[in-house]
Amino acid sequence: MKVGLLSPMPGFHKELFDIVDIFIPQVDRRDGSLEGADLRVIISQSEENSVRRCQAELSGALNITSRNETTITGNALLVRRLHKRQLKTVLFDALTKATGKQPPWGSLTGIRPARLVLDAMGEGLPLDEAASLIQNTFQITDAKISLLKDIIRVQQGLPQLSDKQIACYIGIPFCSSRCRYCSFISTVAGKGSLLTDYVQALKQEIAGTIALMKDKGLTARSVYLGGGTPTVLDEDLLAQVLEAARPLFQQADEVTVEAGRPDSITKEKLQLIHAAGVHRISVNPQTMHDKTLELVGRRHSVQQTLDAYQLAREVGINNINMDLIAGLPGESLAMFDHTLNEVLKLEPEAVTVHTLSVKRSSDMHRFGDALPEGRVAEDMVVLAREAVSAQGMQPYYIYRQKHMTGNLENVGYALPGKACLYNIDMMEDKATVMAMGAGAISKYIHSGGKHILRAPNVKDAAHYMERVDEMLDRKKALFEGKGRGVKPQQDLDEELQDLD
Repeated sequence: MKVGLLSPMPGFHKELFDIVDIFIPQVDRRDGSLEGADLRVIISQSEENSVRRCQAELSGALNITSRNETTITGNALLVRRLHKRQLKTVLFDALTKATGKQPPWGSLTGIRPARLVLDAMGEGLPLDEAASLIQNTFQITDAKISLLKDIIRVQQGLPQLSDKQIACYIGIPFCSSRCRYCSFISTVAGKGSLLTDYVQALKQEIAGTIALMKDKGLTARSVYLGGGTPTVLDEDLLAQVLEAARPLFQQADEVTVEAGRPDSITKEKLQLIHAAGVHRISVNPQTMHDKTLELVGRRHSVQQTLDAYQLAREVGINNINMDLIAGLPGESLAMFDHTLNEVLKLEPEAVTVHTLSVKRSSDMHRFGDALPEGRVAEDMVVLAREAVSAQGMQPYYIYRQKHMTGNLENVGYALPGKACLYNIDMMEDKATVMAMGAGAISKYIHSGGKHILRAPNVKDAAHYMERVDEMLDRKKALFEGKGRGVKPQQDLDEELQDLD
């Protein structure tokens, strides 16, 4: 649908279109123009005696007008933030009335919903009051607020970061093939011509990062090898990366390797991973239906998932996460239920339930009507929570992405004592992150998470290999107060590939 938008605050249009996206999928945005639009959105405002009144008028495909008002108070930054929220809220209310839809996360478009509650608690509110404040502000459903509260309770019961502990990420941005739903930074490994040189550059950055951490008196609480797919490396190259990172592994309370593609897993690789002191891996089926796997370009079978899982158990790995995706093309609730049952029969220590996100840079738009409706996806995530809870798993972290089916979420569940510390530290902005590899993003967090600086590595693997010294210099600059400043709730989708 073509949607035209006019408002007195064009600097907020991106966020206003994000509200439209909640209700209308695959919007053709006509920013600042109503010409040729199927739905015309006009937002106006007036101010008098420190009161700002806003109005959202919809015409064309939908016809309705909504109004609200708020008192203008606070410093300039707070006034701007509340102004943006007011405009988003008046548009959200208009779309809710016009469509009859009640999105589960209300008007919330940020990727870190638990962080909002945690921030409110940081201002002195107890959990229940903080959660109620966020629920009322964004019109979030009871079920989602209950989920957030459960996640925060689990996080509060986990070991907390010390002042000198950080998280470390090591990226292998290569895969054996590209999944059609993928929008992340990765390259098809092909015959592996880039891999040897890439590993040499990565080892250089790992060594430099270890030296920087030692100089700053920092130690790794968690280490995460992600991608892409680290196990796309052959045994020799994988062994080189593991050996280079061994000093980090020896410091860490937790080490994870994303062995996500079952077709890339061998017994020899798993033995190397286990011998290196890795505590946790992911073996990701996404679905237990061969037809769907072929449809989305996974290039592996259900049997390969089962075989890889069994091999991991045989070599002694006792903490395995398995990723599932709700809302894959052609899948019904019954099919998703089958996937859940087959995965839970294996008794993994953790299950991460993703909701399909149809990104513009992915290849999922081709499926159109084959994608399940939002209400079906919502039934899937509800079913998943019930099933994993029955196995004793608890939700321990959450994140959201734009363009998610049904405006839903991704949730990690784990048995007690098996939650992934890296996922929590990175998602809730609890820890400084030293990230290595092409496309990896380092973050320096200070003042209790209120100030964050980022240092992104270049995304292209070839450019990364040429400029690895510069990547180290960028990390050093973070501790001198130099880097990209960000707000904790800024939408940083490029970070999310590092989570299972």
